[in-house]
Amino acid sequence: MRPFPEPGLAAGPEAERIRAFLEEAGAGAGLAEPSVTVTIPPGDDAAAFRLATDEQVVVSTDASVEGIHFRRAWMTWETVGYRAAASALSDLAAMAAAPIGLLISVALPPESGIETAAALGRGVGMVAGRMGARVLGGDLVASPGPVFIDVTVLGCAGSPRTRAGARPGDELWVTGELGAAAVALHDLERGLEPDGTARAAFERPCPRIREALWLADRIDVQATIDLSDGLLRDARHLAAASGVALRIDAARIPAASPLDGFREMPAGQRLVLAGGEDYELLLAVPSGAMRGTERAFAAAFDLPLTRIGTVHRGEGVRVDGLADPEDAGGFDHFASGP
Repeated sequence: MRPFPEPGLAAGPEAERIRAFLEEAGAGAGLAEPSVTVTIPPGDDAAAFRLATDEQVVVSTDASVEGIHFRRAWMTWETVGYRAAASALSDLAAMAAAPIGLLISVALPPESGIETAAALGRGVGMVAGRMGARVLGGDLVASPGPVFIDVTVLGCAGSPRTRAGARPGDELWVTGELGAAAVALHDLERGLEPDGTARAAFERPCPRIREALWLADRIDVQATIDLSDGLLRDARHLAAASGVALRIDAARIPAASPLDGFREMPAGQRLVLAGGEDYELLLAVPSGAMRGTERAFAAAFDLPLTRIGTVHRGEGVRVDGLADPEDAGGFDHFASGP
């Protein structure tokens, strides 16, 4: 990747903010080779790119709304931008798709200065550069609030993975450890300063794109989903899409260190199972397919890969050893609605 060329924008306050955003968003360029050739960069009415192969284009979009997904009192504008982009990029990891780029639409208060746009762009560019993506364009508008950020991600894959391929007899595996981001959110909502590990997990989640591509190259990943709304809720999505039942062993779920000392308590179990924003991957693979692979995975990424359950005929998700399965549903934007 190369830094962005000068966008073709006339002078004005909006253009100044767009330039500041793009300048910072492009600062991470060069950290990975692009998967496409960008033929028209940001600054025109639209961007354009050319695929080098006959792979499929994978597209997803993710919104971050002030008061729902973040609060400005808890984090910097850089962190807000980073989390918004990371959340969207995680959808590409779930599909085992290599990133192409991002389109970002932002609604900011009219009083927001150039430094706000620059900080947002810096956060976006930080995670985009690490994942091998680049900002392709977007939109910036003034709004009295709340702040709204919509990120559309584009990727490519020869054979995108989906939620719908799990079969009876498969094993369930999860990357990384769960619950740290939920611990941070739990503390922040109560006016407490989170543990450093928990805050880092909440502020700087890592989309598991490289991990997903590595696994897809080595084993037959039948189905996968990224864990954004909580393990239990996302597992239910995978079960429903695949038309199967999932059985999870609560004792096998890898909990993050901020849960040490209370993960077996009902409150700890809820954070691990339903806290959300882990952005790890839940995968269904044929029985025995991971034999030996988990050690190579841990060596390659310094990250655990853990078998937590199995796939069966039927429907729904059962968690063995869960104290209160009805109290760990995961996040749903409309759960309290009509």
